Amino acid sequence: QLLNVEDDLDYQELITVMLSAQHAVTVCSSAEEAVAKLDGEAFDLVVSDINMHGMTGLELLYKMKRDGKSESCPVILCSGQSDQTTRDMVMESGAAGFLVKPYPIDSLKNLVATLLASQPK
Repeated sequence: QLLNVEDDLDYQELITVMLSAQHAVTVCSSAEEAVAKLDGEAFDLVVSDINMHGMTGLELLYKMKRDGKSESCPVILCSGQSDQTTRDMVMESGAAGFLVKPYPIDSLKNLVATLLASQPK
């Protein structure tokens, strides 16, 4: 079960279509919506945009850490920004992965497969 947190409808659809052939994908249009989903359901992995209206993807990851959910549910962060400051913030956040938009489809698929394979059964 994957959680796709993305406010851009085009990326939301792209990620869902790319991953839904092999995984159940739940979509949230905001980090706030994702927090509510995470409170009620268990997910194996989260793919989240960083820059969203309201709570950011980084803030979502920090909340998951405070709530003890990030250890069992890795988070991949995505952003259109590739500057060093963004990269440093992602590295310091403890995200399981970082992809710069636009990214090759196979990069996301491979990262998801690798992270899920490394999860305890």
